[in-house]
Amino acid sequence: RFVYGSLLAPEVLDALLGRVPDRTPATLPGFVRRRIKDAVFPAIYPAEDPSNASVSGEVLTGMSRRELAVLDWFEDEAYVLTRVDVTFDEERQRSPPEAVEGVEPYLDPSIVMAYVFTSPRDLYGVWDYEEFRREHLGSYVAMCEAFAEDIKHNDLPGDDDEPDDVS
Repeated sequence: RFVYGSLLAPEVLDALLGRVPDRTPATLPGFVRRRIKDAVFPAIYPAEDPSNASVSGEVLTGMSRRELAVLDWFEDEAYVLTRVDVTFDEERQRSPPEAVEGVEPYLDPSIVMAYVFTSPRDLYGVWDYEEFRREHLGSYVAMCEAFAEDIKHNDLPGDDDEPDDVS
């Protein structure tokens, strides 16, 4: 998964998943990151002028099917899980893994997915990660811990312990 907002915070990932997956800095060209009306987390959306737009973030890897399901449940229904093409930091070049024949796209490690917002009318201004950490991280982590506890015994797909090395 390509993450670009609250999921950049290791504390948030740990609260939701009980660990912090492997993370690689990456950039998503052609998108913008914006604030959402009445929310402390951001959204990404395709830019009107994609040639001048990009979003910095990270690609999470080595996640189990259950961990992916937790993130999917956590994200608001206004987000759609979408295949994206990212570029990786030159100093930490990560070669995309080879496609795995017979593996569904959701689990294919060569495919990077991101949560893309579907209601651009609710977006405005620039979202700032450092401001989020300063002003909202504590209460946000508490909310994530409560969410993780609420779904702890849900029958989520892929209740397994082995990472599938998906993005």
